[in-house]
Amino acid sequence: MFVRLTLADVNEGEMDNALEYVKNTVIPSYDGISGLLGIAACATNDGRFMAWSTWANEEAKEASIDKFNQALAGAAEMLSGQPEVIEGPMVAGQQYVAVSKDGEEGFFARFVLGGGTQEGKTYDDVAEFMSNTVYPAYENVEGIFGTGACKVAEDKGFSFNFWTNHDAAHAASDVIISVVSDAVSSLIKEAPEELTGQCDVWKNYTDFPVGKM
Repeated sequence: MFVRLTLADVNEGEMDNALEYVKNTVIPSYDGISGLLGIAACATNDGRFMAWSTWANEEAKEASIDKFNQALAGAAEMLSGQPEVIEGPMVAGQQYVAVSKDGEEGFFARFVLGGGTQEGKTYDDVAEFMSNTVYPAYENVEGIFGTGACKVAEDKGFSFNFWTNHDAAHAASDVIISVVSDAVSSLIKEAPEELTGQCDVWKNYTDFPVGKM
């Protein structure tokens, strides 16, 4: 799979309008796009607009990027400055609870943006750490839907995890802090940036069954 993450500042008072635009205009326009698995958007804890789309692979994303960007263009007047786009193939992932394409419940999203790996380490090492240490640690944690890690460059990437709600993620804070601490000590240069938000604007175009992704 391939994930495209977009971050943007919004003009004052425009966050709700931007999210409504994604919900009522952007998402309906994407029905039928080949290779698009899902799209979602939310306001982050630091007040930014965050949207992400999941694709079968990078080729599917590239084949439809013009239509994709055209649909998003209508939100440009609500944004302050040029959006930041971070994207890459998913190199590790685990679905803990099956999520149907017909689901309607909102969820709590947590994205972790890394600043780069330590000398001699690559993001492939981070992905291995995710698969062998982080994901097993989440197995018995209540409220987690799924998690994944995407490689942006040889030494850089981002990860994400989705929860039933903020309380579930907060209840797992000890586990999260522990695995982040382990990663900082042995793999990554510095503590990563965390972006979180309640997501009520989303649509999956396929089912996501339990298992590795």
